[in-house]
Amino acid sequence: MIRLIFIGLLYCILSILHTAAADTKKPQEKLSVAQVKADFEQLYLGLQAGSYDLYVNHPKRAYDQDYQRMLDSIQEPMTSLEVQKLFMRFTALADIAHTRIDFPVDDYRGFMTNDGKTLPLTLTITDTSVVIDDYLGQHENIQSGDHLIAVDGTNVRQWLAQLGAYIAADDQFILNSLLGGQVGAYTWLHDGERDSYLLRARSAQSGEVYEVRQPTLAYSQQQPVSNAEADAASLPRDYDIIDSAIGYLKPGPFYNVFAESDKEIWDTEEYVRFIDEAYQHFLAEGVDTILIDVRNNPGGTNSFSDPMIAWFADRPFKFASDFRVKVSELAKRANQARLENENTDNTISHKLAKFYAAHEPGEIISFPLEEAQPNPSNRSILGHDIDVYIAIDRSSYSNAVSVAAIAQDYGFATVIGETTADFATTYASMESFRLDHSGISVGFPKAHIIRPNGDLKAGGVVPDIELELNQDHDGDLAKIVAAIKAYNQPF
Repeated sequence: MIRLIFIGLLYCILSILHTAAADTKKPQEKLSVAQVKADFEQLYLGLQAGSYDLYVNHPKRAYDQDYQRMLDSIQEPMTSLEVQKLFMRFTALADIAHTRIDFPVDDYRGFMTNDGKTLPLTLTITDTSVVIDDYLGQHENIQSGDHLIAVDGTNVRQWLAQLGAYIAADDQFILNSLLGGQVGAYTWLHDGERDSYLLRARSAQSGEVYEVRQPTLAYSQQQPVSNAEADAASLPRDYDIIDSAIGYLKPGPFYNVFAESDKEIWDTEEYVRFIDEAYQHFLAEGVDTILIDVRNNPGGTNSFSDPMIAWFADRPFKFASDFRVKVSELAKRANQARLENENTDNTISHKLAKFYAAHEPGEIISFPLEEAQPNPSNRSILGHDIDVYIAIDRSSYSNAVSVAAIAQDYGFATVIGETTADFATTYASMESFRLDHSGISVGFPKAHIIRPNGDLKAGGVVPDIELELNQDHDGDLAKIVAAIKAYNQPF
């Protein structure tokens, strides 16, 4: 069963800068007021019809008022980007990560590849601080680790709230996690191209408060992150022996990262071969520990992660204790579109088609989940006295969160790291529909996924061994390895 790929925008940005872009200097055609309003009505009606529970976090009365207020604001023709920005803010009001309109990647690609300039920094945003994470500019006063206080004279929290209004998120923790690494992209979305921003910050070294006028920079002008970080980010997946006896497995996204077409993205053949090769290598090297690293992982589908778990599972398992689906015509149409691109009868899409045919729109029914089976002994690490750990962080999303929840709830492995921003029990399994005039794709969650232990409370996976991580790949990995070694020391 597919859990939505919760791909962070950063993954898209890093790849789109190397592709050709349309000429964004051409004036964009505008949609008429009537067209924009018709799409807005279609958007709201579609969200109500398809979403499992659109109003779980934002009451219907408030949503209706927001709809009318935004509808009344449509007074003149708008470009497709202007429409997308308005509709992004509206869908984000639901406070559901999978009720969303995605960031306009094509427009941003065109902007960046035509030397568009953005604010050259990323942030780590928490309840208590806003810290400059990677500083990619050249101003000598600004250092990574400094605390950002204000931007253009506006308190940093108020400034961030303007950017965060475009992002669909279940709570502030998820929103902070998504926004922090994408500040440059969202300042462009909100402000367009600016020459500079006035930053007020407190030095992490001296404690002194300073103000600097930071010019925006093109991608080619921004300073790269450290070579170690760049190397770590460049490999979608990898395995190795680290610290003498630890088998390190970075499975990467749980979909085909080498796909050249939509039909190939869920092809597991090459991925399963990679996973088998990694475990066989670990057994041949006689490791006593395996560390599976799903930090900074966007997720995917359990058809990829189940074969990885099957190597250390000691009994059958499911990614959820319950998978409650709302039947709708929009979900049916989205599923039918998938069926037209599939060549096998044994798929979830075919099972969903039969499921939908047996129920009426508006019904909420538990979809039957099949148990995944442990591997046979010749493809299993059971009996080899190997401890398994799953490393997670705030940027583990979607199916990566499911992997950690399965490992923890079934007792298959020890989870280590920091609490995930994304939820284990969540509204997900996103489908989409397209608006008639603007062509904008709108995502909605058709299901309520309950984590394997049956906990109905929305929340991230809390690790068995909690660590304070800094989004520093190698530094955090060293901290995780040290914690594993300390955890395994006899008393």
